[in-house]
Amino acid sequence: MWLTEKVKTMVRVLKLSEKPDRAGFMLSLKVFLIGLLLVGGIAFVIHLIASFLQLTGVKFG
Repeated sequence: MWLTEKVKTMVRVLKLSEKPDRAGFMLSLKVFLIGLLLVGGIAFVIHLIASFLQLTGVKFG
């Protein structure tokens, strides 16, 4: 019973959805890429710090 309701809801959402125009797509792409670079950059810096601390012999815990 709940499965048919879920499928109906999904079909309704797909019928209402529209393909984005070029400007909207480019904006979404820019936001995605900036977020990806930001998260990747933060992870890289954390990895660099951890590697440096490991090389210097700092013990945690």
